[in-house]
Amino acid sequence: MTHGHRSLMDDIALESSRMFAKISQPTALLIDEVGFRKKGKMSACVSRQYLGCIGKTDNGQVAVAAGLSQGIHYTPIDMRLFMPKSWESDSLRRKKCNIPKDQQHHTKPEMAQQIIEQARLKGVKFDYVNFDALYGNATFLLNYLVDNHIDFIGDIRSDHLIYFNHDQNEKCRVDNYVGNLLNNDFEQITIRKSTKGPLKAKFHYSKVQVLAKENKLLDLILLVRKDTDGKTKYSLTNMEKDHIKELAQKQGQRIFVEQIFKEGKNLVGMGGYQIRGWHGFHNHMAICMMAMLLITKLKFETKNKKYTAATLKKS
Repeated sequence: MTHGHRSLMDDIALESSRMFAKISQPTALLIDEVGFRKKGKMSACVSRQYLGCIGKTDNGQVAVAAGLSQGIHYTPIDMRLFMPKSWESDSLRRKKCNIPKDQQHHTKPEMAQQIIEQARLKGVKFDYVNFDALYGNATFLLNYLVDNHIDFIGDIRSDHLIYFNHDQNEKCRVDNYVGNLLNNDFEQITIRKSTKGPLKAKFHYSKVQVLAKENKLLDLILLVRKDTDGKTKYSLTNMEKDHIKELAQKQGQRIFVEQIFKEGKNLVGMGGYQIRGWHGFHNHMAICMMAMLLITKLKFETKNKKYTAATLKKS
């Protein structure tokens, strides 16, 4: 069943795709989830769950979102409300919130796959998918991307198992592997310019395998990033033809999904809704996405002018 907000979000996605296609830089499809704190129990899919906006479990709604990003530009193209398992069979609340019968519980990585499939089906152009460890640890999602020849780079957790030489007995945790590396196993790379000057980190690149469905080993690249603050990030990618510098820059592109959520809430009121229903939530998000697309177009036209709520009122 097609719902009203769906066609609007598809139009926004295609217009965003056309906008980024005018510039010959790699375009990322960024996947992440966003939380909205809510009181009560009657807003669609509200539950006690982890909310990234406050960094802890609380009462609220969570949506899985996608955005396109290229260089320093970014805009959201899809937003789908996550349904906790407890809502799947709650006929009373589903009816009050007008949740369509065809909407059921899916895990967030399953929703991410649906978003990617929808984008490809509608003709949205992107060069690779970028996501955090929630999705990177979902091996079925990695398997889907590899099988469909979709380039990706995704973070994984420190306890993720990696394999070597196509031998299922030759394996270790990724953090243990990195703990045995020497300083000269890393290369310092400038990721991009930032407000504080060039953003640099040390990177390591290695061919590994990960175990997927039916005991299949996927050939991937492990990219390890060590920041100047001592934090270490681990990522997997299938972009084996890319130079380590290109992979480092693509891995770093994920920061802009956080900017999408930050500007969405601060500039266009993404979190400032008083709506309980399923359709109302998605309609509100579609309107916010349309406003953010306009802001991104203005940034292109005004050579990256910084927009705030005050400057937007004057525009």
